[in-house]
Amino acid sequence: MALIEGNPVDEANVTPELIETGLRVTAAASLVLWLIVVVERRRWWPSQWSLHLDAAARQPRPGDYGELVIVIPARNEASVLPRTLPRLVKQSDWYRRLVVVDDRSSDNTASLAARLTHGTEAEPKLQIVRIEEIESGWSGKLHALGAGAEAALHGWEGDTERQWILFTDADVLHPTSSLGRMLSKASLEDLDLVSVVVKRRCDTLWEWLLVPPLLYFFHFMFPFRSASDPRSRTAAAAGSMMLIRRRVFDDIGGFQELGHHVDELALAKRIKLRGGKCWLGLDPDLTSLRSYGTLGQVRSTVERCAFEQLRYHYILIPVVWLGVLLMFTLPPALAIYGAMQLDVALAAPAAFAWLLATVNFLPVVGYLGAPTAFALTLPVTSIMYAWITTASAWRHLKGNPAPWRSSPAGLSPDD
Repeated sequence: MALIEGNPVDEANVTPELIETGLRVTAAASLVLWLIVVVERRRWWPSQWSLHLDAAARQPRPGDYGELVIVIPARNEASVLPRTLPRLVKQSDWYRRLVVVDDRSSDNTASLAARLTHGTEAEPKLQIVRIEEIESGWSGKLHALGAGAEAALHGWEGDTERQWILFTDADVLHPTSSLGRMLSKASLEDLDLVSVVVKRRCDTLWEWLLVPPLLYFFHFMFPFRSASDPRSRTAAAAGSMMLIRRRVFDDIGGFQELGHHVDELALAKRIKLRGGKCWLGLDPDLTSLRSYGTLGQVRSTVERCAFEQLRYHYILIPVVWLGVLLMFTLPPALAIYGAMQLDVALAAPAAFAWLLATVNFLPVVGYLGAPTAFALTLPVTSIMYAWITTASAWRHLKGNPAPWRSSPAGLSPDD
């Protein structure tokens, strides 16, 4: 028994009321957060007419918008190069140098790149840079990008305002017009950084489950509209595809001061802080051949850079968990529980919050071609990604960061 204001009250009658009130407050808080997200336009998924790289862009000719060099960081990419490199070889009129960085590959990445360009117009433009070990103070991929940029820019004179560097991953499948379209957009809109989030494969059960949330949470943290708005402090880039103006790249010191970072967000941030104009968006024609068919493959990708995206603030790990639970996991749980208890005050706001979360996620599922029903899996996958982010912080705390790639590229069986 307990005394409240001098009256004996059974504790068993007080506790359920407090729990019921807490659950209702939680459901209401979830709904309020989702209403804010829905009202905030920059959080909307980009429509076909907003932040996509224009497929109907003007058809420029090589040289109309300056000169270009291409850098491809490659580690154990022999499985994808036969499909991706020929697409760039066919566009050899657009670039003066094609640099493939063989970063400690255990397969025949370097020799295959040479063989694929042999006898073509791209052959004299090809330069292979071999990396045997990472220099002190560098992370894996940025070290490869830095070495490639140094080779690509060596001896390149002229107007740096009209010189461009394209960093593209080895697994990206380019349409035949990609280089002209990117140069056209950057020049006509006076941009300093054009970064494209390539369309990832989404063909298997694991990919249906894991790939849409990966793209969704990246956009949720770094809305493309904000990253492309010069008035916003949000800065982000997709490392799979970045076109950078040479003058701006030189002004920020290239990758020299970014070597300890593990992804390309730091590059976009430095460009934006110096007044550079950035664009981050989509192009459904630019696709990745890399398969993410297991949780382990997704984990290694996200774990490498998740904690850096939180700017190495350990205090944000509990915030991530709180946000995931409040916005994605608890709404369906509370809606089902409230319905079972016939508690409309609990079930209604929780169900509405769950509906808003599902509707907000649905365009990403549709864009990647996953079955519509997988929009309902977000409450589960959000927990998985919060766990991976926590693992990323734990790795950093132990001084054991995840490598940017340690094994050959994963492909689906039909490849």
